[in-house]
Amino acid sequence: MPEAHSCSPWTPWRHHRCAHPRQAPHGTSQLLGGVSAFQSHTAPLVRDELARLAREGQRPTHTFLTCADSRLVTSMITSSGPGDLFTVRNVGNLVPPPGSEGACDSVAAAIEYAVEVLRVDSITVCGHSGCGAIQALLASAAPPATRGARCPMEQPEGQTPLARWLRHGRPSLDRLAAGAAVPLADREVSDAAERLCLVNITQQLDHLIAHSCVARRVDEGTLRLYGMYFHVGEAQAYLLDSGAGVFRAVRPEGQPQIAQV
Repeated sequence: MPEAHSCSPWTPWRHHRCAHPRQAPHGTSQLLGGVSAFQSHTAPLVRDELARLAREGQRPTHTFLTCADSRLVTSMITSSGPGDLFTVRNVGNLVPPPGSEGACDSVAAAIEYAVEVLRVDSITVCGHSGCGAIQALLASAAPPATRGARCPMEQPEGQTPLARWLRHGRPSLDRLAAGAAVPLADREVSDAAERLCLVNITQQLDHLIAHSCVARRVDEGTLRLYGMYFHVGEAQAYLLDSGAGVFRAVRPEGQPQIAQV
């Protein structure tokens, strides 16, 4: 009988900054060393599956729209593999509404492709703790004397791509200022940054359904929308229960009861 196998894909890199420095050839970067390790150890295991996907094309059932933050490893927190997720990443997990000034065609194109071509069954907007975009938005709302010198939103309008992009987060900031709150069911919201992050997820879901292709399929009952918050330090995911208006922690024994948007 073949030996039982338990996948633990996180183990090779959990201490990657300090362990086994001699594994990578002298002078190569960490990235190149990782690619070399993939070719040696992982590629032989996944080659058949990737060959099948290459022949048949991608058929993901889910779109995962999240932040570009390097600590958010989408395949790890969703236990997914090649072909499972159609992933869209940007600074702040923002979804510019259609027709907005400076709207981003890249995000809109990804949404349209996922909904109309790939025909995914669901879309999740996922924010996370410690988000730099959220911190920049908060800093922009602070009194001028207390703002950090490096706050992107302090730059003159249109001066940098980052400052222009973060304007799409302003509706979330306005929503929070108007008194909106989305609590956590399992504990108190820790600070203003976490509170804005949760509000931002709900705001971006509103922007998402403003896209006509999304609204049509939601109305048809063929597309579901979800909100997720991932707390990096806790390694804990929270899913939005839109019926109750709260984020509930996902527990190992089973998912909480949640409602789609």
